[in-house]
Amino acid sequence: MKTLPKKMGLYFIIDGMYTRAFEKYTQMAIRNDVSIIQYRDKNASLQSMKYNARKMQRLTAKSSTCFIVNDIPQVALFSDADGIHVGQHDENYLEIRKRMPNKIIGVSTMTLEESIEAEKLGADYLGVGPIFVTQTKPDTPPPIGLTNLKKIVNNTTIPIVAIGGISANNLESILETGVHGVAIISAILTAPNPEKEIHKIQNIIKEYNAK
Repeated sequence: MKTLPKKMGLYFIIDGMYTRAFEKYTQMAIRNDVSIIQYRDKNASLQSMKYNARKMQRLTAKSSTCFIVNDIPQVALFSDADGIHVGQHDENYLEIRKRMPNKIIGVSTMTLEESIEAEKLGADYLGVGPIFVTQTKPDTPPPIGLTNLKKIVNNTTIPIVAIGGISANNLESILETGVHGVAIISAILTAPNPEKEIHKIQNIIKEYNAK
């Protein structure tokens, strides 16, 4: 079982809202040394999710890319994913940890209080946001902004992945807060050339870390 990468960098969420080409984007991520991919497919059937996740896991198994499933423990367990990411209103974290004692578990948070609580419970990393306005999730609450993100980074000790409205255009401002990773969805999946966009994002991260 893979562990959380020390340098998370790009956390690429392959979302069924934008594409059904899950294998294509998984292969693209592996080819471009993406640290972590997450499979998210909110409107799919459980059977479809299991099928897609299993194929994605098989592709990542022999690579350094970590494979995370969004929300659904049955899918994460069935596919033998490296971990799962859960929201504040998904299945209880402690129950999931009982079922997956050795897997990576990430938790979505918006506030400092939620972040501190998730860390106390034993989350492996936090997905914090939305940082900026995003169209990926229609019911997303107002963005928390960079100041609140920085406050969470400064008051927690586990890795932080920023999410929500992040693209190459605002990426450096996110990195300046000290986050460990950046979760990007639509900026890649809706780009005219997604692979070129991944290159661009990876280069910004590398250049920033080399400063």
